[in-house]
Amino acid sequence: MSKQAIQAHAKAIEVPYLLHFTRVANLPSIMQHGLYPISRSNEIGVAPQINDEIRLDGHPDGTSVSIGFPNSQMFYKYRMDCKDVDWTVLVLRPSVLWTKDCAFCRHNAADARISNLHIDVLKASQAFVGMFEEIEDHSPREDQKLKAFDPTDVQAEVLVFDVVEPQDIIGAVFEKAAVRDTYVAHLGDRKTYIHANNKGMFATRGYFRKYQ
Repeated sequence: MSKQAIQAHAKAIEVPYLLHFTRVANLPSIMQHGLYPISRSNEIGVAPQINDEIRLDGHPDGTSVSIGFPNSQMFYKYRMDCKDVDWTVLVLRPSVLWTKDCAFCRHNAADARISNLHIDVLKASQAFVGMFEEIEDHSPREDQKLKAFDPTDVQAEVLVFDVVEPQDIIGAVFEKAAVRDTYVAHLGDRKTYIHANNKGMFATRGYFRKYQ
């Protein structure tokens, strides 16, 4: 029943897509094999360029995706730490939420309020619904101008413990047209978008929701 409840709620709040940001150098292998959790990348003989070497969330067996907007705090940090790296934001089908083995984290998965919970609790439909409820130490959803499908905490994430196949990747956002042009052949007929620095998916969610 849990999967059906997740699907029903996702459709009720009209989740448009999921997002996963990655270094653009990873794009060819992702489009060939799909998104593999880091701990399984050896299965396809790939050594991906990764962002979080430590994985404080304790789940290298899960791929982090966001609902409706990237974790802009984390994404900005990585872009500032690695200024010579080009990035892409992959757009995934929302059905990943109920067709794959997922855990639903209303905060960053490394946050003790999440990491101290049993994984079965995080996989329940109640955990998914909880991502969109008011949180005591966060600004009210109305003040944040959030859409119904926006998690209350911008750092909320979904951990996907299965492979996300290439057919579940429906588009990609780039910061620079030249980078898009270099990699577009790997994307087939999928849609591509250019969001210049600090615009669109490369902005903060707060700014995007209030001013764009």
